[in-house]
Amino acid sequence: MKRITFVIVACLTFAAAAFAQDEKLEPGIYAVIDGNATPLSYANGIAGNTGLNVVGVEIGKVKFSYKGETSGVRAVDKLIMVINPESKNIRRTPKLYDPFIKTMTPEFIMIIPLEVAKNKRIYDEGTSVQGINTQKHERVEFQWELVDENTYEITADFQPGEYAIVFKPTNLGKYDFSGIYGFYVSEGE
Repeated sequence: MKRITFVIVACLTFAAAAFAQDEKLEPGIYAVIDGNATPLSYANGIAGNTGLNVVGVEIGKVKFSYKGETSGVRAVDKLIMVINPESKNIRRTPKLYDPFIKTMTPEFIMIIPLEVAKNKRIYDEGTSVQGINTQKHERVEFQWELVDENTYEITADFQPGEYAIVFKPTNLGKYDFSGIYGFYVSEGE
């Protein structure tokens, strides 16, 4: 079991100074190893939908898959999320919703484990019956606290494996499983 601290900051220069970076960090999520920040890459998932429609009752299952057995970014001690102190609205880009906004807090994120199969990482979103999900989403439980005006700290325990950070932007009403920021925790850390 590995304990990792996840930090959300709203001040770009504070983020840079706190983690030994010479330049400002752009809004995004970074793994911090030996004082150096490496950005977590965004992975766009492909949904595999299976389902049936029996006498008007729709039943379906959704799994999202992402290329590669690992995310390529190893989390060791800290993860840092830098948000844009100027941005108040979630913007839609061609690839994803940009959730790195002034009002982002830990209550709008979820950390989920991914299963690895055949050179891809998979998240099973669950089974839907008439649009209602019948599966409780598996997730990593974490504790969080506000440590100053612009900074939240999140701590969680991780088993070795693949994980993803998923956002629940306030104006979308559901978790956006089509895009994740992935990282992995290796054995013996």
